[in-house]
Amino acid sequence: MDITQLKYFLTVAKYCHITYAAEQLYISQSALSKHINQLETEVGLKLFDRSERTIRLTSAGHEFLSFAEDVIDKHDKMLLKMQYYQQSDKGCLTIGAIPIMSQYDIQRAIAAFEKQYPDITVHIFEEKGDHIIKMLDDELLELAIVRTATLPGSLYKVVPLFEDEMVLVTSKTHPLAQKRPLALKEAANEPFILLDSGAGLYDLFLTACAKAGFSPFIRYQPTRIETIIGFVAENMGVSLLMRKVISFFNHPDIVCTELQEPVTSNVALVFPHGRKLSPNANLFRNFLINWFSK
Repeated sequence: MDITQLKYFLTVAKYCHITYAAEQLYISQSALSKHINQLETEVGLKLFDRSERTIRLTSAGHEFLSFAEDVIDKHDKMLLKMQYYQQSDKGCLTIGAIPIMSQYDIQRAIAAFEKQYPDITVHIFEEKGDHIIKMLDDELLELAIVRTATLPGSLYKVVPLFEDEMVLVTSKTHPLAQKRPLALKEAANEPFILLDSGAGLYDLFLTACAKAGFSPFIRYQPTRIETIIGFVAENMGVSLLMRKVISFFNHPDIVCTELQEPVTSNVALVFPHGRKLSPNANLFRNFLINWFSK
């Protein structure tokens, strides 16, 4: 039994579907099934019930799930703690970020920072917003780049970096693609394809729909933007995404339509109130402020 097998198990348990889990893990369905079978052989129990069209956890699988989550959590924390001791002669900085670095060109800013400060190594942990905030609270990260909508209360010092607006994403041939701007309530009867509930924008999406007077029918909840774009391009539903995020992919068969009542989201560098930042963290904070102000 190894960490990879446990991560594979958790992914299958999350989606209850081998094919979709394999897609998320970027491995073949047969390879994933083999890993799960090996894990069940080692445990000596069936962890999944495969008698139906979709699979589900057995009673033993539910019990195993809690242990697997605990092991993976401790494993991730161990790796991050060890990073503090790596390259100690150079100094390091550990930050967390939600999966938007490519879409917002954040990686270029980090590369420029390391070029300007070659004695500082930036370790980056990319995860969903709620996980990043927990790691920040547990002092596994010094700084985090997240959407402010995901922040609980006013417990954090917030350094705004940039703002983005929500748009309705449809195929080029969809009737709503011709309306500009669009009242969100006009999409009330459409099937929606949204990022899964662990994503930082999910609550913002639901709030926008509620304000427009409807509860959306959510047909799919993928974890990747590329999957959403593919479904939308095939006219399998519409989506709500941030303009800069969707523009990054530049798909020829989809259209972004602005909303009559704008819904915005701010991305910020955050850290808990009262926490004294290291010199490296202060340098990074000031660098990002100057970078994005340009």
